Amino acid sequence: MSDPFALPAFIVALVGLIIAVVGALTGIASLWWQIVTRRRGAHNVRVSVSASLPVPPFGEVPGWQMCVSPANIGAAPVSITGWGLEMPKKRGSLVQTKFSPFSQALPHVLQPGTSISLFWPQDEVRLAIATHAPDLKASELRAFVHLGTGEKVYAKKPGVPV
Repeated sequence: MSDPFALPAFIVALVGLIIAVVGALTGIASLWWQIVTRRRGAHNVRVSVSASLPVPPFGEVPGWQMCVSPANIGAAPVSITGWGLEMPKKRGSLVQTKFSPFSQALPHVLQPGTSISLFWPQDEVRLAIATHAPDLKASELRAFVHLGTGEKVYAKKPGVPV
């Protein structure tokens, strides 16, 4: 003779297991979502460096310029207050004080998903290196931007095009 309560007990246990698995998966998905949104909501700025030849709508082409481009890949606006080139081994920074007419005026608020271009003529970069750090190579310098929070964000790789 079989137990009349065996089948209902099995069904209750199976339903309990299904609810437990759904709860665990929901918890894991919630944790993943919190990690993704927290990371995206922070000030997240990427800095890249390139050589550019800006062409004005009229007039003379100014020549090759180093272009530092901070991009806001976060979800919150962030302000850019300054920029320059960091020398290795805590020797200080070369900061751009004479702004190119092609550069965005600073301070500037970067909205999420936007970037700006900051230019420094390459011959002026070479002159600044020769004046302040003649023993350094351009490949040892690293571009950076100052954020309104006081944080300094560096380019991923050292080296500037001169």
